[in-house]
Amino acid sequence: MLNILVATYMLVAFNAAFWRHLSTLFEGAPMNVVLFGAAVWMLTFFTLSPFSWPRVQRPVAAILILLAAAASWYQGHLGIMIDKLMIQNVMNTTYAESRQLITLPYLRYMGLTGVLPAALLFWPRITYPKFRHILWKLPLTAVASFAMTFGFLFVNLKANASVIREHHELMGSYQPGATIGAIARYAKMEIRASNTEVAPLGQDAAKGEDLLAAKKPVLLVIFAGETARAQNFALNGYARNTTPQLAGLDLLNFSETSSCGTSTAVSLPCMFSALGRSDYSHRAFMGQENLLDVLDHAGVQPVWIDNNTGDQRIARRTGARQVDVTLDPAACADGECSDAALLGALAQQIGAIKEDTVLVLHMIGSHGPAYYRRYPEAFARFTPDCRTAEFDYCTPEEIVNAYDNTIAYTDHILAKAISMLNAQDHALPALMYISDHGESLGEGGLYLHAAPMFMAPEAQTRVPFLMWLPESYREAMHLDGACLKDMTDQPVSQDNLFHTVLGLLDIRTEVRQPELDLASRCRIARPAT
Repeated sequence: MLNILVATYMLVAFNAAFWRHLSTLFEGAPMNVVLFGAAVWMLTFFTLSPFSWPRVQRPVAAILILLAAAASWYQGHLGIMIDKLMIQNVMNTTYAESRQLITLPYLRYMGLTGVLPAALLFWPRITYPKFRHILWKLPLTAVASFAMTFGFLFVNLKANASVIREHHELMGSYQPGATIGAIARYAKMEIRASNTEVAPLGQDAAKGEDLLAAKKPVLLVIFAGETARAQNFALNGYARNTTPQLAGLDLLNFSETSSCGTSTAVSLPCMFSALGRSDYSHRAFMGQENLLDVLDHAGVQPVWIDNNTGDQRIARRTGARQVDVTLDPAACADGECSDAALLGALAQQIGAIKEDTVLVLHMIGSHGPAYYRRYPEAFARFTPDCRTAEFDYCTPEEIVNAYDNTIAYTDHILAKAISMLNAQDHALPALMYISDHGESLGEGGLYLHAAPMFMAPEAQTRVPFLMWLPESYREAMHLDGACLKDMTDQPVSQDNLFHTVLGLLDIRTEVRQPELDLASRCRIARPAT
């Protein structure tokens, strides 16, 4: 009886998105909705049945209620889907970021629909059968409920099978099933990845003639952006002037760039790997060296400095460090460091450089939902801006204003970095900026990012990609600036990053694919000596 009550409660209280999808898919066929719903109810009952042991049943049911409540809140308010990659994002997030998602309305919802019902589970007195009866009753109940799940589906198997196969968003919105499945798949992925041997990559890498002939150490700075979508860059035609400082610089702006994924946990390691979107998986990435390793093999020092959720294991062999308050006390005054702290890290690197270096600066950028925390109040160019992480308290215009302010602040950080590189004389400088993924700002009921790629809107997959290659760098590396400029309107992707970095640095290795190296077709032959 307790399992019946809990299954009914979860299906009613936490599955508004599921019922909405189901009603749309079977519009005009209410009997199909009833039968499919009955099958899912039996599936929920089946999930609870194996745990109906004394001292086990109520804790398990309470945990499932809490999981379903949390998942339904974020599904309902942000339009997200709980899948394996979303669990990966949750596991990789920082305390500071997760704190911003725990708002007063969330706590109120969790208290009333999650914590209170979970606590009430421990109130009634339950008389359990004797142990010898439990041994046969529980398996029989589980088998019967599982069989009835398929029985209800079998009544209209052709239609139901088609819906399940073609509309992943339906079962992806079912709670607690989607969350349980996502956790299980994430655990399996991590176990398999942790047992994977790392294959060497690019051990033949060596500096080419141009890099060897450079009169100063080369310093290539890669700003790995966060949650910046190309549509809100004025450089790409956005109506608002969100990039006034970059607009005055001689940049290569690749305006049609697509991402490898819609979350940091996927896109960031993907674009630093040689795998490309079509071959990328977490296990494949963990089983192969990446760009930083190839640079190290070539004798170029890779340095990773992070102001976000970490290096996602990209720098696990070459080393990474987090920004700290000493780099810029003012930028870190609120307990979190703004990206201004990365400028302090850049200044340190410039002053200490003695060898060819690739410096990766991982930005906090436009990470939501607390966009207002990504820029100082003095940089609130577009107002009124949303000053909370709870979007229900803000208008759509205020949310967009806050997000556009983060883009304008990124514009300031990048322009300041270019100014610092241009003013120094310790190294031969160049700079790249590419965001890991985009962001939804309420379009189609979606907010934030991490939508599955099969349903992800362009707002989450089209990203800004910029290069600053001063004349001194182009001359030293024998690169044709006009040729590079002609390529900026062509569609490119994060697949190009690995090979283009090697090409720009003139690193010779068999793993560099010239067709993906944006610099390869624009290299000028060295004059004969």
